Amino acid sequence: MLNDDFPLRVEAVPAAHTTEWRADDSFLPSETEAWQLIFVRSGTIEERCDDRHVLLRAGGLLFHQPGEVFAMTTVGEVPPETLRIDFYCTGAAMDRFRGAMLHAEPAEQHDLNWLANAANELFDAAPVPGGRPVVKEELPFGAMQQFIIHLENLLILLARRCRRLRRPVARVRRERRQNALVEDARAYFVENLERELKVDEVCEALGCTRPQLQQAFRARLRRTAMEEFSAMRIEYAAQLLARGASPGEVAAQMGYCSGAYFSQKFRAATGHTPSAYRRIRQGLPAKRQNRQQKDKAESKTSIAESPQKK
Repeated sequence: MLNDDFPLRVEAVPAAHTTEWRADDSFLPSETEAWQLIFVRSGTIEERCDDRHVLLRAGGLLFHQPGEVFAMTTVGEVPPETLRIDFYCTGAAMDRFRGAMLHAEPAEQHDLNWLANAANELFDAAPVPGGRPVVKEELPFGAMQQFIIHLENLLILLARRCRRLRRPVARVRRERRQNALVEDARAYFVENLERELKVDEVCEALGCTRPQLQQAFRARLRRTAMEEFSAMRIEYAAQLLARGASPGEVAAQMGYCSGAYFSQKFRAATGHTPSAYRRIRQGLPAKRQNRQQKDKAESKTSIAESPQKK
């Protein structure tokens, strides 16, 4: 029985696993049967929470409540690593985690790292991405109990923190609103990387004003919304080039007005032309010089080596 002495009691852990994902990995939406904790150890993911989409970077964690629809898509070039734990837990204290998105503090990091390392000792990976991991047939004595103890301790630490932040000051509330707006905008950007966007279109989609959007991005990311969108488009273009697409194909697919304009934007952002970046990522040798370039280079070399007249 739950009481004041044991306000959080984990009854069972049906699934848990630490997974290393590849860039552009994802899995289809699924409905949770129990509470689910998702923690990002490295990289960035986009997590679906019913009709809401949030970006989680390294150190971020959130809870899916029972019956919630969830899905995941990796974001960026860094392959993310995630810990996902399904657990049954009753008690009013769990209400504090509904819709909460947190960043792990040092005191909580110890239990999270222990759980991440222990999860794969208790469960085998799911047969399909996004599926439920399978508990191993033979477990060390008391292994599941140890896992539950560390999970309960983590939940207690997080519940204490959520209680401290129940009535945030005005500054914290403003920062939360700005963070939420930035995350929503970035999620909208991810869905529209292959075309140009206007600020007014973004504001209409998010239900905010232009000053609210720009103020949020400048406060949280130190850049404008469109600067962030341009950087995300360049990052996506780099992924396409690394996979073997030609600069012309990338420019056409992403809706740039011309290949020259795309090359100009890409070089300004990365220091490489799209063609050079593609060769570097594929391990190809540098582009051969044509005859005119060779003659010009040899001419410069001969002038530099000729002795100066006294």
